[in-house]
Amino acid sequence: MTTHVVINGKEITNPAAKAVLAFLAILITALITAIIVFIFLPLVGIAVTLLIGLAAIFIAAVLAGITTLVLSTAVFSWLFGPAEFRIEKIDKRK
Repeated sequence: MTTHVVINGKEITNPAAKAVLAFLAILITALITAIIVFIFLPLVGIAVTLLIGLAAIFIAAVLAGITTLVLSTAVFSWLFGPAEFRIEKIDKRK
């Protein structure tokens, strides 16, 4: 089984030209694979790592905020007595 290379409707019969075209095809495929493996995949990995870090920071900040609110409420109620928050409608329609 032979390799048929046709460019612009003409078959290339020179074995050296066929070898050069095969070598160029392998080289281009290797370059595309290297770009994907060594450039795009690390960028995706960095993006995922940053996203996980951002989520961890957000969760830690929320927990710290809740803890601060609970402790400040406890300290202020101990210092100034119990406090109460009310939310009422201003416009009471009957």
